[in-house]
Amino acid sequence: MKILKKALFLVTFSFLLSDFCIAQNAEEHFKRGKGYLETRLVNEAIAEFKKALHLFKEDQSELKAETYVSLANAYNWRGIHKAAITACKKAIEINPDFTNAHYNLGFAYREEGKEELAKKEFALYDKLLKQEGEYIEIPEKPTSEDIDKHITLGDNYFKEGKLDEAISEYKKALEIKPRDDILNKLGQVYQKKRLANKSEDQSRIDSFAGKNSKGEEIPLNPPLEKGEIGGFVGFSDEISQETSIDELSDRGISYYDKGMINEAIDEFKEVLEIDPEDVETHYNLGSAYADKGMFDEAITIYKKAIEKNPEFIDAYLSLGELYLDMDLIDDAISLYKQALNANPDDSFLCFYLGEAYARNKQYKEAIINYNNAISINPMDPETQYRLAEAYYKTKQYDMALEHATQAEELGYIAEPAFMVDLKKKTGTE
Repeated sequence: MKILKKALFLVTFSFLLSDFCIAQNAEEHFKRGKGYLETRLVNEAIAEFKKALHLFKEDQSELKAETYVSLANAYNWRGIHKAAITACKKAIEINPDFTNAHYNLGFAYREEGKEELAKKEFALYDKLLKQEGEYIEIPEKPTSEDIDKHITLGDNYFKEGKLDEAISEYKKALEIKPRDDILNKLGQVYQKKRLANKSEDQSRIDSFAGKNSKGEEIPLNPPLEKGEIGGFVGFSDEISQETSIDELSDRGISYYDKGMINEAIDEFKEVLEIDPEDVETHYNLGSAYADKGMFDEAITIYKKAIEKNPEFIDAYLSLGELYLDMDLIDDAISLYKQALNANPDDSFLCFYLGEAYARNKQYKEAIINYNNAISINPMDPETQYRLAEAYYKTKQYDMALEHATQAEELGYIAEPAFMVDLKKKTGTE
């Protein structure tokens, strides 16, 4: 009887732990998505918000609504305003008084040319803010003149050597509309600031030599006494290799996040000169090359990362996505197969192999791999939806409707026309 009670406790505990982990994972995906959005990695943010949506528990409705609003914000950044409208409506269903949902909905309506609906949502937004005591004026839609104003101010500050002020103005211009020319200007300011900081650091080092083992100050380049090896305590001629690699890598990632790709590439290359076996830096360098359009270099570096670690799933995924972008579909299929041999239980690899087959119009093979992905992770809404599309292509409409419905239940925002057509074809209108 004691054994039975213990077993019952373990089962109950495991369910509670499972619920806790699911809730925690939902919050982690949401926070990661917010972080990506703040650094303008919009596609990555959208992916994280979608992952979070189907993991929330019933008592997390407010956070779920906030996730829908954040997803809408990301869609608005991408210019996918119809999807933003759908996401906002989902948030408002959960909480009709969610102020930011009405703002994002109004913004999306305005961008779609639905001025009356936009005015209505902005009016609701104003009303809710006044109720909360946080009323602010809705800004007019930014114009090219607003962008030019910030760029001109940034240029003037840069000429005057006021680098922080220049950075602030260029960032304001980027918030209105991301543009390559503004990113280049911002990169130049950061580069000048970095060089200035290096110059200051060197000046500090040049002005102070250090102390000997007795604590006495000594001049630069002192003559060594017999039996004494250097004598420096506070400074070292070389930074430790591990610290140097970490600093270079962190700096490279920071540059990459800010869109300063050239600077990021330089830092990653420097890391690999110190440690040619650093797998993650190979991957980061490959990503930087890909973003810069240096596809051959990116492919070479991604392959090196995979050679050094055949279980490095992100390298397979990024290289496969690059192959698909270059329309090298057979190469992508071959790569994903290789990846699955090394990582047979990874649902993402199964999913992307299915994507590659679907791009190649090999829908039967796509169905097999989407189903493999679902057998590993049945809670992924995007896989359910892609499977529905593949079934649709093979005229298996009942199966298509079943998986499209599951995708919607898991939080996927399905195309309304697709769902209507499926219901017509299956006679379930």
